[in-house]
Amino acid sequence: MTEPFRARIPYESLDPLTIGTTEDEAKVYREELELEIPMRNLLAAIYPDEPPAVPDTTAEARRALAEPVAGKSLAQLLEGGRSITVVIDNQFRPTPASKILPAVLDEIERAETTKATVITGNGKVFPLSESDIEQKVGRENLARMERLGIPLLQNDPLNYDAYAYLGVTSRGTPAYVHKSVVEHDVVITIGQAQANHWGYGGGGKLIMPGVCADITIEANHANFTMSPQTHYGALAGPMRSDIDEIATMAGLTATLDVLLDTRGKVIEMKFGSHPVSHRRAIERFNEIYAFDNPVTEHGPADIAICGVFAPTDHLFFHTGWGCMSADYVVRDGGTIIYTSPSPGVKTEAGEFPGLALMDLMKPYMPPSREGHERMLRDIHAREIQMWAGCIWAPIYDVMVRKHLTLVTLEENLEMAADIGIDATTSLDEAFEAAMRRHGPDAKVVILPFARYQLPKTLIQLDAQPLRFPQEALT
Repeated sequence: MTEPFRARIPYESLDPLTIGTTEDEAKVYREELELEIPMRNLLAAIYPDEPPAVPDTTAEARRALAEPVAGKSLAQLLEGGRSITVVIDNQFRPTPASKILPAVLDEIERAETTKATVITGNGKVFPLSESDIEQKVGRENLARMERLGIPLLQNDPLNYDAYAYLGVTSRGTPAYVHKSVVEHDVVITIGQAQANHWGYGGGGKLIMPGVCADITIEANHANFTMSPQTHYGALAGPMRSDIDEIATMAGLTATLDVLLDTRGKVIEMKFGSHPVSHRRAIERFNEIYAFDNPVTEHGPADIAICGVFAPTDHLFFHTGWGCMSADYVVRDGGTIIYTSPSPGVKTEAGEFPGLALMDLMKPYMPPSREGHERMLRDIHAREIQMWAGCIWAPIYDVMVRKHLTLVTLEENLEMAADIGIDATTSLDEAFEAAMRRHGPDAKVVILPFARYQLPKTLIQLDAQPLRFPQEALT
Protein backbone atom coordinates (compact mmCIF):
# COMPACT_ATOMS: atom_id res chain seq x y z
CA MET A 1 0.00 0.00 0.00
CA THR A 2 1.34 3.44 -0.97
CA GLU A 3 2.29 5.68 1.93
CA PRO A 4 0.20 8.88 2.17
CA PHE A 5 1.76 12.26 1.46
CA ARG A 6 2.53 14.07 4.70
CA ALA A 7 1.82 17.71 4.04
CA ARG A 8 3.41 20.34 6.26
CA ILE A 9 1.32 23.49 6.24
CA PRO A 10 2.66 26.71 7.82
CA TYR A 11 0.32 28.11 10.44
CA GLU A 12 2.05 31.27 11.53
CA SER A 13 1.46 34.77 12.77
CA LEU A 14 3.69 37.71 13.55
CA ASP A 15 3.41 41.47 13.82
CA PRO A 16 4.95 42.82 10.57
CA LEU A 17 6.76 45.52 12.54
CA THR A 18 8.48 42.81 14.54
CA ILE A 19 9.49 40.75 11.54
CA GLY A 20 10.80 43.87 9.81
CA THR A 21 13.07 44.81 12.70
CA THR A 22 14.04 41.72 14.66
CA GLU A 23 17.31 39.86 14.27
CA ASP A 24 16.19 37.38 16.92
CA GLU A 25 14.54 34.36 15.28
CA ALA A 26 13.22 33.33 18.70
CA LYS A 27 10.76 36.24 18.46
CA VAL A 28 9.23 34.80 15.31
CA TYR A 29 6.24 32.57 16.04
CA ARG A 30 6.49 29.42 13.92
CA GLU A 31 4.04 26.56 13.79
CA GLU A 32 3.14 23.91 11.25
CA LEU A 33 0.09 21.77 10.80
CA GLU A 34 0.48 18.27 9.40
CA LEU A 35 -1.98 16.40 7.23
CA GLU A 36 -1.86 13.00 5.57
CA ILE A 37 -3.26 12.95 2.04
CA PRO A 38 -3.67 9.72 0.05
CA MET A 39 -1.28 9.80 -2.91
CA ARG A 40 -4.10 8.98 -5.31
CA ASN A 41 -5.80 12.24 -4.32
CA LEU A 42 -2.73 14.47 -4.48
CA LEU A 43 -2.67 16.54 -7.65
CA ALA A 44 0.24 18.79 -6.61
CA ALA A 45 2.11 20.00 -3.54
CA ILE A 46 3.79 23.23 -4.60
CA TYR A 47 6.70 24.37 -2.43
CA PRO A 48 8.92 27.20 -3.72
CA ASP A 49 12.69 26.84 -4.00
CA GLU A 50 13.76 29.94 -2.11
CA PRO A 51 17.28 31.37 -2.42
CA PRO A 52 19.23 32.15 0.76
CA ALA A 53 18.63 35.43 2.53
CA VAL A 54 21.23 38.18 2.34
CA PRO A 55 23.50 38.33 5.41
CA ASP A 56 23.20 42.10 5.91
CA THR A 57 20.08 44.06 4.92
CA THR A 58 21.71 47.50 5.17
CA ALA A 59 24.65 46.37 3.05
CA GLU A 60 22.23 44.99 0.43
CA ALA A 61 20.43 48.36 0.38
CA ARG A 62 23.73 50.17 -0.18
CA ARG A 63 24.58 47.79 -3.02
CA ALA A 64 21.19 48.24 -4.69
CA LEU A 65 21.27 52.05 -4.44
CA ALA A 66 24.74 52.10 -6.02
CA GLU A 67 23.98 49.52 -8.72
CA PRO A 68 20.63 50.46 -10.29
CA VAL A 69 18.98 48.03 -12.68
CA ALA A 70 17.83 51.02 -14.72
CA GLY A 71 18.63 54.72 -14.68
CA LYS A 72 20.88 56.52 -12.21
CA SER A 73 22.17 55.56 -8.79
CA LEU A 74 20.74 57.44 -5.82
CA ALA A 75 24.01 59.36 -5.49
CA GLN A 76 23.70 60.51 -9.11
CA LEU A 77 20.06 61.48 -8.64
CA LEU A 78 20.99 63.70 -5.69
CA GLU A 79 23.92 65.45 -7.35
CA GLY A 80 23.85 69.17 -6.69
CA GLY A 81 21.89 68.74 -3.48
CA ARG A 82 18.56 68.08 -5.20
CA SER A 83 15.56 67.77 -2.90
CA ILE A 84 14.09 64.34 -2.20
CA THR A 85 11.02 62.65 -0.76
CA VAL A 86 11.36 59.08 0.48
CA VAL A 87 8.10 57.13 0.73
CA ILE A 88 8.08 54.09 3.03
CA ASP A 89 5.24 51.64 3.57
CA ASN A 90 2.92 51.38 6.57
CA GLN A 91 2.90 49.43 9.82
CA PHE A 92 1.15 46.42 8.26
CA ARG A 93 3.95 45.73 5.80
CA PRO A 94 7.07 43.80 6.87
CA THR A 95 9.51 45.80 4.73
CA PRO A 96 12.54 46.38 7.01
CA ALA A 97 12.62 50.16 6.57
CA SER A 98 14.65 50.67 9.75
CA LYS A 99 17.49 48.64 8.21
CA ILE A 100 17.24 50.24 4.77
CA LEU A 101 17.02 53.91 5.74
CA PRO A 102 20.65 54.16 6.97
CA ALA A 103 21.81 53.57 3.40
CA VAL A 104 19.40 56.20 2.05
CA LEU A 105 20.30 58.74 4.73
CA ASP A 106 23.99 58.21 3.97
CA GLU A 107 23.41 59.33 0.38
CA ILE A 108 21.24 62.28 1.41
CA GLU A 109 23.89 63.47 3.86
CA ARG A 110 26.72 62.89 1.39
CA ALA A 111 24.94 64.97 -1.26
CA GLU A 112 24.44 67.81 1.25
CA THR A 113 20.75 67.86 0.41
CA THR A 114 19.03 70.57 2.42
CA LYS A 115 15.43 69.68 1.59
CA ALA A 116 14.38 66.10 2.28
CA THR A 117 11.25 64.45 3.62
CA VAL A 118 10.28 60.94 4.67
CA ILE A 119 6.58 60.07 4.49
CA THR A 120 4.75 56.88 5.41
CA GLY A 121 2.45 55.60 2.68
CA ASN A 122 -0.51 54.88 4.95
CA GLY A 123 -3.15 55.18 2.27
CA LYS A 124 -6.32 55.14 4.38
CA VAL A 125 -4.87 53.00 7.18
CA PHE A 126 -4.79 54.75 10.55
CA PRO A 127 -1.55 56.60 11.41
CA LEU A 128 1.44 54.92 12.98
CA SER A 129 1.68 55.43 16.72
CA GLU A 130 4.89 56.64 18.34
CA SER A 131 5.87 53.06 19.15
CA ASP A 132 5.01 51.98 15.58
CA ILE A 133 7.23 54.74 14.22
CA GLU A 134 10.10 53.72 16.48
CA GLN A 135 9.90 50.17 15.16
CA LYS A 136 9.26 51.03 11.52
CA VAL A 137 11.80 53.82 11.15
CA GLY A 138 14.19 53.00 13.99
CA ARG A 139 15.33 55.21 16.87
CA GLU A 140 18.77 55.87 15.42
CA ASN A 141 17.29 56.87 12.07
CA LEU A 142 14.77 59.16 13.77
CA ALA A 143 17.55 60.88 15.70
CA ARG A 144 19.61 61.24 12.55
CA MET A 145 16.64 62.65 10.62
CA GLU A 146 16.07 65.21 13.36
CA ARG A 147 19.73 66.23 13.19
CA LEU A 148 19.51 66.61 9.41
CA GLY A 149 16.20 68.48 9.56
CA ILE A 150 14.27 65.74 7.75
CA PRO A 151 10.61 65.66 8.83
CA LEU A 152 8.59 62.45 9.05
CA LEU A 153 5.09 62.87 7.65
CA GLN A 154 2.14 60.49 7.45
CA ASN A 155 -0.57 60.30 4.82
CA ASP A 156 -3.77 62.04 5.94
CA PRO A 157 -6.23 61.29 3.12
CA LEU A 158 -9.11 63.54 4.22
CA ASN A 159 -6.95 66.66 4.61
CA TYR A 160 -7.23 67.91 1.04
CA ASP A 161 -5.03 70.93 1.76
CA ALA A 162 -2.13 68.47 1.90
CA TYR A 163 -2.62 67.29 -1.70
CA ALA A 164 -1.93 68.59 -5.18
CA TYR A 165 -4.42 67.88 -7.96
CA LEU A 166 -2.53 66.49 -10.94
CA GLY A 167 -5.40 65.81 -13.35
CA VAL A 168 -7.32 62.71 -14.41
CA THR A 169 -5.76 59.42 -15.46
CA SER A 170 -6.52 57.79 -18.80
CA ARG A 171 -8.89 55.47 -16.90
CA GLY A 172 -10.76 58.33 -15.25
CA THR A 173 -9.24 58.51 -11.76
CA PRO A 174 -8.76 62.01 -10.29
CA ALA A 175 -5.17 62.14 -9.07
CA TYR A 176 -4.62 63.94 -5.75
CA VAL A 177 -1.09 63.28 -4.48
CA HIS A 178 0.58 64.53 -1.31
CA LYS A 179 2.37 67.84 -1.88
CA SER A 180 5.52 66.57 -0.18
CA VAL A 181 5.88 64.20 -3.13
CA VAL A 182 5.15 66.49 -6.05
CA GLU A 183 7.16 69.45 -4.71
CA HIS A 184 10.52 67.65 -4.53
CA ASP A 185 13.05 67.01 -7.29
CA VAL A 186 13.56 63.33 -6.57
CA VAL A 187 10.95 60.86 -5.30
CA ILE A 188 11.84 57.30 -4.31
CA THR A 189 9.75 54.56 -2.75
CA ILE A 190 10.83 51.75 -0.44
CA GLY A 191 8.44 48.81 -0.43
CA GLN A 192 7.93 45.09 -0.80
CA ALA A 193 7.57 43.58 -4.27
CA GLN A 194 5.13 40.69 -4.08
CA ALA A 195 2.25 39.21 -6.02
CA ASN A 196 -1.29 39.94 -4.91
CA HIS A 197 -4.83 40.16 -6.23
CA TRP A 198 -4.37 43.79 -7.31
CA GLY A 199 -1.45 42.90 -9.59
CA TYR A 200 1.67 43.32 -7.50
CA GLY A 201 2.79 45.25 -4.44
CA GLY A 202 5.71 47.65 -4.33
CA GLY A 203 6.88 50.33 -6.75
CA GLY A 204 4.20 52.87 -7.62
CA LYS A 205 1.79 51.36 -5.11
CA LEU A 206 3.62 53.36 -2.44
CA ILE A 207 2.33 56.45 -4.26
CA MET A 208 -1.21 55.15 -4.91
CA PRO A 209 -2.79 54.44 -2.48
CA GLY A 210 0.16 55.22 -0.20
CA VAL A 211 0.27 59.02 -0.41
CA CYS A 212 -2.99 59.84 -2.20
CA ALA A 213 -6.17 61.51 -1.02
CA ASP A 214 -9.36 59.64 -0.20
CA ILE A 215 -11.11 60.45 -3.49
CA THR A 216 -8.23 59.03 -5.54
CA ILE A 217 -7.98 55.84 -3.50
CA GLU A 218 -11.72 55.19 -3.55
CA ALA A 219 -12.09 55.93 -7.27
CA ASN A 220 -9.29 53.54 -8.22
CA HIS A 221 -10.39 50.79 -5.86
CA ALA A 222 -14.11 51.05 -6.66
CA ASN A 223 -13.62 51.05 -10.41
CA PHE A 224 -11.02 48.32 -10.77
CA THR A 225 -10.94 45.91 -7.80
CA MET A 226 -13.72 43.72 -9.14
CA SER A 227 -12.65 43.78 -12.78
CA PRO A 228 -11.91 40.27 -14.11
CA GLN A 229 -8.70 41.79 -15.48
CA THR A 230 -7.54 42.60 -11.92
CA HIS A 231 -5.95 39.46 -10.55
CA TYR A 232 -2.75 37.86 -9.31
CA GLY A 233 0.04 38.49 -11.79
CA ALA A 234 -1.76 41.28 -13.66
CA LEU A 235 0.77 44.09 -13.73
CA ALA A 236 -0.98 45.02 -16.97
CA GLY A 237 -4.42 44.93 -15.35
CA PRO A 238 -6.51 48.10 -15.05
CA MET A 239 -5.98 48.58 -11.32
CA ARG A 240 -2.19 48.30 -11.27
CA SER A 241 -1.87 50.21 -14.57
CA ASP A 242 -3.89 53.08 -13.10
CA ILE A 243 -1.70 53.01 -10.00
CA ASP A 244 1.49 53.27 -12.03
CA GLU A 245 0.05 56.06 -14.17
CA ILE A 246 -0.68 58.09 -11.03
CA ALA A 247 2.85 57.41 -9.81
CA THR A 248 4.21 58.71 -13.12
CA MET A 249 2.00 61.81 -12.92
CA ALA A 250 3.35 62.40 -9.40
CA GLY A 251 6.94 62.35 -10.65
CA LEU A 252 8.06 59.08 -9.09
CA THR A 253 11.75 58.90 -9.95
CA ALA A 254 12.93 55.53 -8.72
CA THR A 255 11.88 52.58 -6.60
CA LEU A 256 13.73 50.41 -4.11
CA ASP A 257 11.86 47.13 -4.08
CA VAL A 258 12.53 44.46 -1.48
CA LEU A 259 11.97 40.74 -1.97
CA LEU A 260 11.23 38.95 1.30
CA ASP A 261 11.17 35.19 1.68
CA THR A 262 8.46 33.29 3.52
CA ARG A 263 10.37 33.73 6.78
CA GLY A 264 10.43 37.49 6.36
CA LYS A 265 14.12 37.67 5.45
CA VAL A 266 15.48 39.80 2.62
CA ILE A 267 16.36 37.80 -0.49
CA GLU A 268 17.29 40.69 -2.74
CA MET A 269 16.68 44.38 -3.45
CA LYS A 270 16.37 46.13 -6.77
CA PHE A 271 16.71 49.89 -7.26
CA GLY A 272 16.25 51.97 -10.37
CA SER A 273 14.02 54.20 -12.42
CA HIS A 274 10.23 53.91 -12.32
CA PRO A 275 8.61 51.72 -13.60
CA VAL A 276 11.43 49.56 -14.98
CA SER A 277 13.06 48.65 -11.68
CA HIS A 278 9.81 47.48 -10.11
CA ARG A 279 9.16 45.28 -13.10
CA ARG A 280 12.61 43.70 -12.69
CA ALA A 281 11.79 43.03 -9.03
CA ILE A 282 8.52 41.29 -9.80
CA GLU A 283 10.13 39.29 -12.59
CA ARG A 284 12.56 38.02 -9.97
CA PHE A 285 9.67 37.36 -7.56
CA ASN A 286 7.90 35.35 -10.26
CA GLU A 287 11.02 33.25 -10.85
CA ILE A 288 10.80 32.11 -7.23
CA TYR A 289 7.10 31.94 -6.40
CA ALA A 290 5.17 31.49 -9.67
CA PHE A 291 4.42 27.86 -10.48
CA ASP A 292 3.40 25.73 -13.42
CA ASN A 293 -0.35 25.42 -13.03
CA PRO A 294 -1.33 21.74 -12.70
CA VAL A 295 -4.76 22.71 -14.02
CA THR A 296 -3.29 23.03 -17.52
CA GLU A 297 -2.58 19.30 -17.75
CA HIS A 298 -4.85 17.70 -15.18
CA GLY A 299 -7.81 20.03 -14.82
CA PRO A 300 -8.76 22.00 -11.71
CA ALA A 301 -8.51 20.58 -8.21
CA ASP A 302 -11.51 19.86 -6.03
CA ILE A 303 -9.69 20.99 -2.89
CA ALA A 304 -6.88 23.47 -2.19
CA ILE A 305 -5.13 23.60 1.17
CA CYS A 306 -3.48 26.95 1.87
CA GLY A 307 -1.00 27.89 4.57
CA VAL A 308 -0.15 31.20 6.18
CA PHE A 309 3.40 32.30 6.90
CA ALA A 310 4.72 34.78 9.43
CA PRO A 311 5.23 37.95 7.34
CA THR A 312 1.52 38.15 6.58
CA ASP A 313 0.44 39.29 10.05
CA HIS A 314 -2.24 38.79 12.71
CA LEU A 315 -5.50 39.37 10.80
CA PHE A 316 -7.24 37.14 8.26
CA PHE A 317 -7.99 40.42 6.46
CA HIS A 318 -4.29 40.41 5.54
CA THR A 319 -3.43 36.71 5.54
CA GLY A 320 -6.40 35.68 3.40
CA TRP A 321 -5.29 37.24 0.11
CA GLY A 322 -4.18 33.81 -1.11
CA CYS A 323 -7.85 32.86 -1.55
CA MET A 324 -7.70 34.83 -4.81
CA SER A 325 -4.67 32.84 -5.98
CA ALA A 326 -6.13 29.47 -4.99
CA ASP A 327 -9.22 30.47 -6.98
CA TYR A 328 -7.26 29.68 -10.15
CA VAL A 329 -6.41 26.09 -9.23
CA VAL A 330 -9.77 25.00 -7.77
CA ARG A 331 -12.91 24.34 -9.77
CA ASP A 332 -16.09 26.27 -9.15
CA GLY A 333 -17.98 24.30 -6.52
CA GLY A 334 -14.69 23.15 -4.99
CA THR A 335 -13.28 23.84 -1.54
CA ILE A 336 -10.50 26.14 -0.33
CA ILE A 337 -9.20 25.21 3.13
CA TYR A 338 -7.34 28.24 4.49
CA THR A 339 -5.25 27.78 7.62
CA SER A 340 -4.72 31.06 9.46
CA PRO A 341 -4.38 31.40 13.24
CA SER A 342 -5.25 35.12 13.08
CA PRO A 343 -4.80 35.94 16.78
CA GLY A 344 -5.80 39.58 16.33
CA VAL A 345 -3.79 42.61 17.36
CA LYS A 346 -3.89 45.36 19.96
CA THR A 347 -2.87 48.82 18.77
CA GLU A 348 -3.10 52.33 20.13
CA ALA A 349 -5.98 52.83 17.67
CA GLY A 350 -7.90 49.96 19.25
CA GLU A 351 -8.11 46.20 19.55
CA PHE A 352 -8.72 44.18 16.40
CA PRO A 353 -9.94 40.56 16.62
CA GLY A 354 -8.59 38.02 14.16
CA LEU A 355 -11.51 38.46 11.74
CA ALA A 356 -11.64 42.25 12.03
CA LEU A 357 -13.04 43.97 8.91
CA MET A 358 -14.24 40.66 7.47
CA ASP A 359 -17.56 41.41 9.17
CA LEU A 360 -18.09 44.10 6.52
CA MET A 361 -19.27 41.32 4.20
CA LYS A 362 -22.00 40.30 6.65
CA PRO A 363 -24.83 42.24 4.90
CA TYR A 364 -24.24 40.11 1.78
CA MET A 365 -24.01 36.72 3.48
CA PRO A 366 -24.48 33.89 2.83
CA PRO A 367 -22.45 34.14 -0.39
CA SER A 368 -24.75 34.23 -3.41
CA ARG A 369 -25.00 35.75 -6.86
CA GLU A 370 -27.78 38.00 -5.60
CA GLY A 371 -25.59 39.15 -2.71
CA HIS A 372 -22.71 39.68 -5.15
CA GLU A 373 -24.87 41.91 -7.34
CA ARG A 374 -26.01 43.96 -4.32
CA MET A 375 -22.39 44.30 -3.25
CA LEU A 376 -21.40 45.63 -6.69
CA ARG A 377 -24.24 48.15 -6.62
CA ASP A 378 -23.12 49.35 -3.21
CA ILE A 379 -19.50 49.59 -4.35
CA HIS A 380 -20.39 51.84 -7.26
CA ALA A 381 -22.85 53.86 -5.19
CA ARG A 382 -19.89 54.51 -2.85
CA GLU A 383 -21.76 52.93 0.03
CA ILE A 384 -18.80 50.58 0.60
CA GLN A 385 -15.44 51.99 1.61
CA MET A 386 -13.15 50.27 -0.86
CA TRP A 387 -9.92 50.80 1.08
CA ALA A 388 -11.23 47.80 3.02
CA GLY A 389 -13.61 46.46 0.38
CA CYS A 390 -10.70 45.91 -1.99
CA ILE A 391 -9.79 42.96 0.25
CA TRP A 392 -13.02 41.47 1.56
CA ALA A 393 -15.00 41.92 -1.67
CA PRO A 394 -12.68 39.73 -3.81
CA ILE A 395 -12.69 37.11 -1.04
CA TYR A 396 -16.50 37.24 -1.09
CA ASP A 397 -16.38 36.85 -4.88
CA VAL A 398 -14.40 33.62 -4.42
CA MET A 399 -16.83 32.43 -1.74
CA VAL A 400 -19.76 32.81 -4.14
CA ARG A 401 -18.18 30.18 -6.38
CA LYS A 402 -16.20 28.05 -3.93
CA HIS A 403 -16.64 26.77 -0.40
CA LEU A 404 -14.21 28.44 2.00
CA THR A 405 -13.29 26.68 5.24
CA LEU A 406 -11.12 28.62 7.66
CA VAL A 407 -8.86 26.70 10.06
CA THR A 408 -8.14 29.13 12.86
CA LEU A 409 -7.86 29.69 16.60
CA GLU A 410 -10.83 28.84 18.80
CA GLU A 411 -11.22 32.47 19.80
CA ASN A 412 -12.24 33.31 16.20
CA LEU A 413 -15.00 30.72 15.85
CA GLU A 414 -17.79 32.82 17.34
CA MET A 415 -17.09 35.80 15.07
CA ALA A 416 -16.73 33.51 12.05
CA ALA A 417 -20.15 32.00 12.79
CA ASP A 418 -21.66 35.45 13.21
CA ILE A 419 -20.31 36.52 9.80
CA GLY A 420 -21.25 33.22 8.17
CA ILE A 421 -17.75 31.89 7.48
CA ASP A 422 -17.29 28.13 7.88
CA ALA A 423 -14.52 27.75 10.47
CA THR A 424 -12.90 25.07 12.60
CA THR A 425 -9.81 24.62 14.73
CA SER A 426 -8.91 21.30 13.09
CA LEU A 427 -7.25 20.86 9.69
CA ASP A 428 -8.04 17.13 9.82
CA GLU A 429 -11.70 17.92 10.41
CA ALA A 430 -11.76 20.45 7.56
CA PHE A 431 -10.12 17.99 5.16
CA GLU A 432 -12.44 15.13 6.11
CA ALA A 433 -15.47 17.37 5.52
CA ALA A 434 -14.11 18.43 2.12
CA MET A 435 -13.51 14.80 1.12
CA ARG A 436 -17.08 13.93 2.09
CA ARG A 437 -18.26 16.88 0.04
CA HIS A 438 -16.30 15.95 -3.09
CA GLY A 439 -15.99 12.18 -2.86
CA PRO A 440 -13.14 9.66 -2.56
CA ASP A 441 -11.56 10.64 -5.90
CA ALA A 442 -11.24 14.33 -5.05
CA LYS A 443 -8.08 16.00 -6.38
CA VAL A 444 -6.05 18.05 -3.89
CA VAL A 445 -3.55 20.88 -4.40
CA ILE A 446 -1.36 22.19 -1.59
CA LEU A 447 -0.29 25.85 -1.64
CA PRO A 448 1.63 26.24 1.62
CA PHE A 449 2.47 29.89 0.93
CA ALA A 450 -0.67 30.80 -1.01
CA ARG A 451 -0.43 34.56 -0.55
CA TYR A 452 2.91 34.62 -2.39
CA GLN A 453 2.19 31.86 -4.89
CA LEU A 454 0.58 32.31 -8.30
CA PRO A 455 0.17 30.23 -11.45
CA LYS A 456 2.49 31.30 -14.26
CA THR A 457 -0.54 31.35 -16.55
CA LEU A 458 -1.82 34.46 -14.73
CA ILE A 459 1.25 36.61 -15.36
CA GLN A 460 0.48 39.61 -17.59
CA LEU A 461 3.27 42.17 -17.55
CA ASP A 462 2.58 44.03 -20.80
CA ALA A 463 -0.55 46.15 -21.16
CA GLN A 464 -2.44 46.58 -24.38
CA PRO A 465 -2.60 50.28 -25.34
CA LEU A 466 -5.88 51.99 -24.54
CA ARG A 467 -7.99 53.02 -27.52
CA PHE A 468 -9.82 56.30 -27.17
CA PRO A 469 -12.95 57.20 -29.20
CA GLN A 470 -11.19 60.04 -31.03
CA GLU A 471 -8.59 57.59 -32.32
CA ALA A 472 -11.30 55.76 -34.25
CA LEU A 473 -11.90 58.91 -36.30
CA THR A 474 -8.32 59.15 -37.61
